[in-house]
Amino acid sequence: MRVRLRPAWSPEQLAQIYAVPHKHDFWPDHRLRVAETINLAREMGVPDTVADLSCGDAVIGRALAPSRLILGDFAPGYELTGPLEQTLDQIPHVGMFICSETVEHLDDPDAVLARVREKADSLVLSTPLCETTDRNPEHYWGWDTDGVEAMLRAVSWTPVLQRNVIYMPDPGENWMAAFYQIWGCK
Repeated sequence: MRVRLRPAWSPEQLAQIYAVPHKHDFWPDHRLRVAETINLAREMGVPDTVADLSCGDAVIGRALAPSRLILGDFAPGYELTGPLEQTLDQIPHVGMFICSETVEHLDDPDAVLARVREKADSLVLSTPLCETTDRNPEHYWGWDTDGVEAMLRAVSWTPVLQRNVIYMPDPGENWMAAFYQIWGCK
């Protein structure tokens, strides 16, 4: 399953939406997803050079501690700033590319993942699992694991690790359940 949730925002709207880097630690489901993404990346084997051009607070890349870490984000604050579609051209070939909670925000995720394939030996990707409504105004796409696997394979990524992460709040907490899928590809 793969579904388009909304049309793309204008560049001006995107600049407002992504004015500051995302901080993951406010939400318990994001803390869980980030920890599981780090674990999966370590299972893949962390190479000397890692890039994350939608890094938010950069916790994933910094936890992996490669010899060379290339960070960027749409929001200002890093050496590489701007849309991933543009900053991707500014990096050399890397051993691992981190794409955490990013592809659902892209107008053409297939084209971006194809370009990442040309720039990286491995990919660690996370995205929501089975999102089918436009409740999150930042997300353009929703998909299940079959939809993501088909997209990855269509642009020559071979999944080698995959896990789903489910966050279930304790009774009385003011958080909603959240569902993510994390992929490791070569």
